[in-house]
Amino acid sequence: MSEKRNVDEVLNELFKGRDAALEKYAKVRHTQYELMLWASYGVPIKEIDRQAKVYFEKRFLNGTKMDKLSKEQVKSELETLDHAVKDGCHGRCTRLVKELNAALEALGLDSVKEIDRFLDWLTFDYVVKSDYEGKPLTEPGYGFQIRVFHDGQNRKEFWAELQLLLKSGNMLSMQDVCKIVLKKRKKAKSFPKTKAPA
Repeated sequence: MSEKRNVDEVLNELFKGRDAALEKYAKVRHTQYELMLWASYGVPIKEIDRQAKVYFEKRFLNGTKMDKLSKEQVKSELETLDHAVKDGCHGRCTRLVKELNAALEALGLDSVKEIDRFLDWLTFDYVVKSDYEGKPLTEPGYGFQIRVFHDGQNRKEFWAELQLLLKSGNMLSMQDVCKIVLKKRKKAKSFPKTKAPA
């Protein structure tokens, strides 16, 4: 049986660097979102987010441009992307948070109770734009709701707080880290209200 890792090691695998588990999960989720705008709403390929398109072409189409393939061929590879999102990246992040929970509990700290909600906040968090009456705004000509994503900023701010805690040697529960992030955000008045996800 493998030796249990400490909090520092698990957090580094989740958050640290470009190859961090959460970065990869966010990347495939956002790529899938952009490609579904094309597949489900008819948004032209040229209007799809460039980074998402380039990543999808390189990772799932062996470098072939989307517009060089039939829609059926591309949609077939979207199923592979879906597998990467749901089973690959989601599975890895879920296992890591469960491992983190065990390490936190060993320190007498609360575990993350709602793992999927926690992962959503860090990889696919958004607000839907609305009009003055509170009705969701949709993209003219296509009909999908206009989303403003915040997960990139969530990860950045959350990891910054975690690094301070790791340096001090005084770890907190993920719920408490969320509260610190949201309290600082409220003070800066830079983001809309949102609830702690952990």
